[in-house]
Amino acid sequence: MLNYFLIAVFFSYLIFESFRAYKEVKSINAFSLGIRSVSTYALGVTITATWVSGSGFMIDLTEFYSRGFIHFFESIGMCFGLSIMSFFLVPRMTKYLGKISVATIMGEEYGQIVRVITAICGCIRVSGGLYIQFKIMGQVLFYLFPYGNQFIWTVISSAMVIWYSFAGGINSVVDTDKIQALCFGASLIIGIVLMQANILHTPYIPDVSENLNQQFSFSHLLTLSNEQLLDSLLLFLYFIIPAIEPSTMQRISMGIYIKQVKKAWFYSVFWIGLVLSLSCYFSYLVYQMNPNLQKPEILPYIMNIFEIDGTRAILAIGIIAMCMSTADSNLNIGAILIANDTYKCNILTSYQKLEFARWSTIIIGVISIIFCLKKGSFLEIILFSATFYMPLITVPLWAAIFNFKTTQRCCLITMFFTFIYIVIYKFILHPNLNIIAYAMVFNGITLFSTHYILEKWELLRCFGIRSKLKGK
Repeated sequence: MLNYFLIAVFFSYLIFESFRAYKEVKSINAFSLGIRSVSTYALGVTITATWVSGSGFMIDLTEFYSRGFIHFFESIGMCFGLSIMSFFLVPRMTKYLGKISVATIMGEEYGQIVRVITAICGCIRVSGGLYIQFKIMGQVLFYLFPYGNQFIWTVISSAMVIWYSFAGGINSVVDTDKIQALCFGASLIIGIVLMQANILHTPYIPDVSENLNQQFSFSHLLTLSNEQLLDSLLLFLYFIIPAIEPSTMQRISMGIYIKQVKKAWFYSVFWIGLVLSLSCYFSYLVYQMNPNLQKPEILPYIMNIFEIDGTRAILAIGIIAMCMSTADSNLNIGAILIANDTYKCNILTSYQKLEFARWSTIIIGVISIIFCLKKGSFLEIILFSATFYMPLITVPLWAAIFNFKTTQRCCLITMFFTFIYIVIYKFILHPNLNIIAYAMVFNGITLFSTHYILEKWELLRCFGIRSKLKGK
């Protein structure tokens, strides 16, 4: 009975916050950036809560269980990536404070066509994460309350996220991220304590100690094949590269001044590293209890361990809170990209964009719910959705941040050839290869080459084509 009560209290709080925030949002700027008086603590919490997703926890839980220390090695790249953001990129982004979206920034740097392309790629990127969070929420609630079917619980939990994102925009996201971070932290600590208590009463399983020594040690890295090492290195590079995704740029734009943003990102490095370590340790404890589980069996097994009334709801609330903290952020910024940077973006008023963004929230949410009927690996979906954002958008955005001035045509030519490169290698030559790092290198080489051929050397002057850079 206590399980039902705790879940009801959690969802009631979200409903209350959404109604309270609805009256405060009166423009597209407020919907996207809030009132821009967020504290450093709140900004750090919402950065951490967005990165610490339900999919991230499930990936840590299943991958560390099955692959051991190599997964921790790959994932720790996130902390290095956040450090790079804090020390090298954020200090150069003062001019972007208060900008509504990453597509708006790209439009100012490279023109309207690039702005629309960025908005489309950004929507693809956030949709992958949104779909996964919705699916995990449905799984957790179904395991907690095994009535009906999983898809019904997915609809119920997703409708909650869609509603408070529709009502309050980023204000609702930040306010709920605070309580969601507390819920997840509490559930993870309680879960570890209960797991350790259960291990003391678990019967001895032969050969587990030997497997633990092999799988969960540094020396395990030396036993990997060259192909496994390449895959791990590419995944580590994916995590370490600051992608500056739509939600990332939104968190930077929300800051009052750049030192506050830098400090908030630096704080998040510690918290995300701590969460990653605890999540992997949680998975390690599960392995100690039962080393013979398949990946789909891990979550139901954990839910069954928490037999004390209320503890199962605490674990469920923690996982759902992680999902929601990422889903609401993706939902909000996806709606912003559509309303502010695509259809009639230059002629709609701020209030019209707000209404458009709210209805876009519902549309994106419903489409993501429908996609939850599909099956697939969470990590594969995340990497696939990033394949069309990081190589196409991140490199030109880095160039703008470091004041490398080039033109719209150079950016468009680079995007075109990078897209062809991705299609050929991802869909024809190497469908199972993570080509994000390769494609980003290709994009960088193409962007610099195109810039110096078309704008600096003016090799096409004989065809009547002149540099479009001022003073050239």
